[in-house]
Amino acid sequence: MALIRKIICLALLAAAFVPAGAQRKVSADVEVKTVAKGKLSTVTKSVYCTSNGRLVTLYKTPLQYYSISNAKGEYQLYNPSTNEVMSQYDPSLSSTTELVSIFMSGRVDDLGLGYLGYRLSETGREDGYVKKSFSHPDPLLPKVNIVYENYLPIYCEYISSEGKTISRKYLSNFQQFGRMMLPLRSTDISYGSGRDSTVVRTIYSSVRIDTDDPAFDFTVPADAKPMKLDAPAK
Repeated sequence: MALIRKIICLALLAAAFVPAGAQRKVSADVEVKTVAKGKLSTVTKSVYCTSNGRLVTLYKTPLQYYSISNAKGEYQLYNPSTNEVMSQYDPSLSSTTELVSIFMSGRVDDLGLGYLGYRLSETGREDGYVKKSFSHPDPLLPKVNIVYENYLPIYCEYISSEGKTISRKYLSNFQQFGRMMLPLRSTDISYGSGRDSTVVRTIYSSVRIDTDDPAFDFTVPADAKPMKLDAPAK
């Protein structure tokens, strides 16, 4: 049994840490449910990720619009109903923050934290799990702990410089697509002041590997107008 368990773990490891070029294109449908201050909101979208870091997101409900981003944080938001576009540069909007992009690029070891300047500071084992801690050169930025089971990240927490937990992420329902392991369920809990907290549940479905879809190559029309600040699809 120990040998079988070891073989399974090695297979998962090989699937998780594949080269970035192993999957050239990955798309998926996504449902995001957010509970904040007692209210529930739902967003549905489809993501189209390519191995060069380009990410196209088609938002479907409650509003239909597109976003296009790359690994550098160059970002465009396009409203097809008004033919308006907003362009900006923001590292927090980088394609590397999308879960599908993280796993298709093989960044399972740090969940993409390296893109943000984080570095591994400590590694340990506890109750059969591996725990890695990451820190940033900026002492004001939170420390991040990631817990792994069978080489796959299942839990992530952000700790403030005061030692308080800012947010928690739970990853589950891992499935293999081609040579990529992907968690189809993500639950994020962000803690505000007092007892306020925001819970975001993200469900991935209809994952497609290396299929042709015009959405992968979507670009904003050349005649798009600058988006007004009060546009509904910001």
